[in-house]
Amino acid sequence: MKKIYLSLIVILFAFPVIAEEANIDDLKFPSSDWNLNLLDGASAGGSMLADIEYFEVAPPPSNSSEETKKELEYLIEIAKTERTKDNVARIHYENNGGKAHEFFLKEGLIDAANYKTVELLKMIDVDHMYFILERKKHFSRPRPSHLAAELGMDLSLVISNPGHPAYPSGHASQTYMVALVLADFDPENAEIYKQFAVDVAHRREIAGVHYVSDSVSGRQLAVDVLAKLRTIPAFEKKFQAAKLSYVKPSLKTDNNAE
Repeated sequence: MKKIYLSLIVILFAFPVIAEEANIDDLKFPSSDWNLNLLDGASAGGSMLADIEYFEVAPPPSNSSEETKKELEYLIEIAKTERTKDNVARIHYENNGGKAHEFFLKEGLIDAANYKTVELLKMIDVDHMYFILERKKHFSRPRPSHLAAELGMDLSLVISNPGHPAYPSGHASQTYMVALVLADFDPENAEIYKQFAVDVAHRREIAGVHYVSDSVSGRQLAVDVLAKLRTIPAFEKKFQAAKLSYVKPSLKTDNNAE
């Protein structure tokens, strides 16, 4: 009887811990916080790629995982050390709803003469955005500040949380998509294009609205979507036409600087 009593005590004391962990892992992006226009976009389907198509994206780390805890600690640290005047200004600009290719244009990484390239990037973005939103809806990962609040961690934000879940990162994916296309057109400057995309994504981490793993998964999704698009003959024809007419930008050595 004594052994049974002790066993019951162990179970009763252990249960709240198990329940608490389960609650943290059940935490999702609040459905009430979704931007309704974007939520519709997550169900609209692709343009060139069929709406039955989807891309395998590895699930994000669980909310209770050590990896997620370290990611949150990292965001809190860079919030203290990397919110420079320049970074904060760029964060606000890149949060204003502009298209990813416009960031490259402003930075001088796309020559304004490349109208075929710009049209190609706009066309890609229609399908790409759908698959980003579809995966966001699927995983419904809470924003870092949502989870930090639940865990008693203090993570301030530079901008308000966007109206959609965190994973994968749209800014990381869309800017990396642009970088992949430009890198194919201009291999000599491939690393400059890719580094700029990585920098944009990192600034979303500095802002406190994305985990690092959001950025990583976003870049991989861009690779997968572009590869699939290039299997479509009509798309590949437009891709090659834009590549043939591509005018390299006059890059300065400091364009890649943060």
